Amino acid sequence: MSRIKVVFSIGSMHGGGAERQLVGLLRHIDRSRFEPFLYLVYGSGPLLAEIPEDIPIDTFESRDTNRPTRFPGTMHRRRVDDMSRFLRQVRADVSYDRTFLMTLIAADAAQRVNVPNISTIVTDPKYGFRPVAGRFQSVKRRRLRRLYTYSACVVANSSGAARSAESFYGLTPESVTTLYNGVDIDSVIRQATVKIDDDWWNATATARQSFRIATAGRLNREKGFHLLIDAVAQLRNLNPDVNLRLAILGEGQGRQDLETQISELQLQNRVRLLGFRTDAPAWYRTADLFVLPSFFEGMPNVLLESMACDTAVLSTDCPSGPAEILQNGQFGALCPIGNVNALTTEIAKFVADRSLAKRYTPAASEHVRQNFSISATVGHLENLLEDASNTHRA
Repeated sequence: MSRIKVVFSIGSMHGGGAERQLVGLLRHIDRSRFEPFLYLVYGSGPLLAEIPEDIPIDTFESRDTNRPTRFPGTMHRRRVDDMSRFLRQVRADVSYDRTFLMTLIAADAAQRVNVPNISTIVTDPKYGFRPVAGRFQSVKRRRLRRLYTYSACVVANSSGAARSAESFYGLTPESVTTLYNGVDIDSVIRQATVKIDDDWWNATATARQSFRIATAGRLNREKGFHLLIDAVAQLRNLNPDVNLRLAILGEGQGRQDLETQISELQLQNRVRLLGFRTDAPAWYRTADLFVLPSFFEGMPNVLLESMACDTAVLSTDCPSGPAEILQNGQFGALCPIGNVNALTTEIAKFVADRSLAKRYTPAASEHVRQNFSISATVGHLENLLEDASNTHRA
């Protein structure tokens, strides 16, 4: 029997959780059963280098050489048309897209050319739709409802996001399947052993009165890094003898605002914006605490990776994602969203009592290994892809 041709698609390969998860899926999907392709809108992003060499990569920007236009809807139609052509050219059996912005293109294209599509919801749309949807949000929301309704399968990376999506888009209850993000635990552990060549971070490794905090994500307002920086400022005043370090890994449009905040609070020696890092797990492993201060999440990879590195974690209690991962505080600490004082108080507990971290690890590491492995996630997805293809052929 011939292999099932699957076109994976996303906007670009910048260093967000959705892109990193896609890399994991492409690395581990069974090549004896599936023939994967990758379609991008933009051929950019540091994670392009991590795509397996055997996977063909095509981009809208290289295939469509027409002059850009600002007329509303024109570029979107061109993208849908081009992906429709691409699906025909490779004779795709299934289309798989990730993020709702890509669903607007890929699911539309697939349904036009009668290719079954599986679309993935990667964050709680009640909170995550408005900040990134751009113009014509009501139109996009109606289109997504139609596209999800006629998809072969819709998956969300947490149960909370799945139920929220059904309500937000007006979908049938229990129609969205939960498919947790998977972690390539062996790869994360290998990366965690890399030596960090940074004197600012390493100088505190042996100091008695030191505490190192790591966090990671796209630098935007929704990730709450500004609250974490404010919390470090409060901790500096509460614990003047403790040498605090906060390493923020990631890139994004909010970088300048965070740099200004760090400067105004005179935290240049305590807080660093380190950009996108290929050795991120090594920073997680060497931290005393990983903190996720987000306002909303889907299923944050960075939380899972930190737990896999035997690092204690503290997260805001987002409507979906972190509480599911941490089993409502069993495998890591939770605190209220958007509350600097609460965030400061919870971090201060870990600073004052170094044994607190050991209450969560290594049980948290084993929890990730048992419930969030990349092999389990890929296996579930492979079954969904095969079912969609077989149903369509029948």
